[in-house]
Amino acid sequence: MNEVTIDFSKVHQIQIFGVTILEPSTVISSLMMTVICIYAFFHLNKLSRKHRMYTQIQYFFLFMGIATAIGGVLGHGFLYLTGMRGKIPGWFASMIAVALFERAAIWHIKPLLKDSHGKILGWLNYLELTIFFALTFITLNFVVVEVHAFYGLFLMLFLIEIYVYRHKKDPGSKYIFIATALGAVSAGLHALKFSFGPWFNYNDISHISMGASIWYYYLGGRNMVFYGKEVLKEEEVTESQGFS
Repeated sequence: MNEVTIDFSKVHQIQIFGVTILEPSTVISSLMMTVICIYAFFHLNKLSRKHRMYTQIQYFFLFMGIATAIGGVLGHGFLYLTGMRGKIPGWFASMIAVALFERAAIWHIKPLLKDSHGKILGWLNYLELTIFFALTFITLNFVVVEVHAFYGLFLMLFLIEIYVYRHKKDPGSKYIFIATALGAVSAGLHALKFSFGPWFNYNDISHISMGASIWYYYLGGRNMVFYGKEVLKEEEVTESQGFS
């Protein structure tokens, strides 16, 4: 497994009660996303929807909340203690989260496909996660995590929802499209390393747009309709849209 050498003296930091915290603005912006994920997880739970599609969407937010919290605290704030290995738990949690929403989308489209096609998508989901786990552990490179997010959220989830929307005009799909666009903006800002300085850098800026993206994924998951045997009627979805 490759290890990356970092000169922590060049990383912006603060001292709180004698404890050094690296990249404090990035820690804060990461925890902002965690708060959105926690809100989404508990509010989706209040809807008491039982099908696995809805459960997997809900747990997307749980694992993404874990990922952003670990990523912010260990992957940035205390990176000088954990090294690059401290980023792995957050990276793995984020990949599990992506795979969960992708799997929920597979449940969303399965009633519209032949059984064999749905099974193929399901096995690809497992294979994908296994391969990217291995590559991430071997390379310790965040690019692998980004590629997995691109595959899961942009190629699989987005394209599946386009298909579902064309056939069913699903009310949740429109929010997924907005979330995908915001995610693309976030990825672009991160790749370009667009920054206003060390205290508001490309990590922080991309986290803001990613937080907005997570919010729209929440709205998408809240409004998605399952079209299989355990159908949730659209009027029931409409009734559940009030925010309590």
